[in-house]
Amino acid sequence: MTERPLRWLFFYDCIYPESLGGVEHRNYELARELGRLGHEVVLSGWAEKPTEPHANVRVEPVARASRRYLSRGRRSGIEALTLASQVRRIPLDGIDIVETANIPYLHLPLLARRCRRRRIPLLVTWHEHWGSYWRRHRPPGRFGPGIWRFYALCERLSLRFGTQAVAVSRLTANRVSTVRGDAVDVIPNGIPFERIRALAADADTTAPPLVYAGRLIPEKRVGLLLDATARLATTEVGRRLIDEHGALLRIIGGGPAEDDIRAHIERENLSGVVDFAGRLPENEDVWRAVAGAQLAVQPSAREGFGLFPLEAMAAGVPVVHCRSPNSAVSELVRNGREGWAVDPDGGELTRLLQRLLDTPAQLAAASSSAVERAAGYDWRQVAAQVVESGNELVRRERS
Repeated sequence: MTERPLRWLFFYDCIYPESLGGVEHRNYELARELGRLGHEVVLSGWAEKPTEPHANVRVEPVARASRRYLSRGRRSGIEALTLASQVRRIPLDGIDIVETANIPYLHLPLLARRCRRRRIPLLVTWHEHWGSYWRRHRPPGRFGPGIWRFYALCERLSLRFGTQAVAVSRLTANRVSTVRGDAVDVIPNGIPFERIRALAADADTTAPPLVYAGRLIPEKRVGLLLDATARLATTEVGRRLIDEHGALLRIIGGGPAEDDIRAHIERENLSGVVDFAGRLPENEDVWRAVAGAQLAVQPSAREGFGLFPLEAMAAGVPVVHCRSPNSAVSELVRNGREGWAVDPDGGELTRLLQRLLDTPAQLAAASSSAVERAAGYDWRQVAAQVVESGNELVRRERS
């Protein structure tokens, strides 16, 4: 261990609560825990003004986020270039170690150069590695059939930067290690376990039995869940649950696909069985709403970690998720223990949900397993891994 607490700087374009994505939420909660341990933490990125949200934690903006970015909720190449141009404004005086996410890539070479000149170790946390998945995410269009190769190349070149790389899942760690050529440790995302448990105790037991929470983007495949919910509503189990709860599914979140999802609900006459809650003001509101469900459903085709499933597990809600080679949810949710995996097929998903919702004893057993497993991802335990990694990097730099 070092003789004194470390002075950390986390650099990312978005900062919670002005933006509500997974990485900024992770940085915010991790900073809170590091501050509680006596470390000093600076959150640097796009924010309205300097703040001090917690003890030993302060926000130091490099710029304000554009209104267009905040309303769209998805960065473009222009915003990635803008972030890279602001690396020179990061306040590095007195900083012992810098941590940044791999995305949006273009900031990494400039940040690595600044850190190298200052002899400050740079820890790069990889939240996802897409590789050939870029072909699906950036299909042929007006910029030509091969634009996805440009993004894949940016990702591949980014692997060389940083004193050390870590990943939030074994799926991503293996992909990064294969290309980078050295071992990549896994430091998962965490949750405030006790806070979620306390809120779960006050959960609304009359809430819809199914819940989805997260960003509304096409990759989440919420339409698949809506189709399964519509089929479930026609079954005896579904009709009974509608009578008891007023709806079968609650959707929590916002994002670029929100209008399409609302249109899907209206087109299929699902307003009577789907409660579209939209974006809730605080994380506590989300956790309380999730805790009232009997099952959390994550149909996503791409998950670098699986924060929503983990939060649901902490609340005692088992998880049903769809299998995908680009999803790490199965690392958290073991099939038949904390939840269940199913192929991304509307009929199969419907049958599984129908069977589970009709067997409360099975749900109760999975609920107990889910809480026990989620306890191992409390921020205190995750922060200990982060501190250990940071101390080792600082020792190596100073030796």
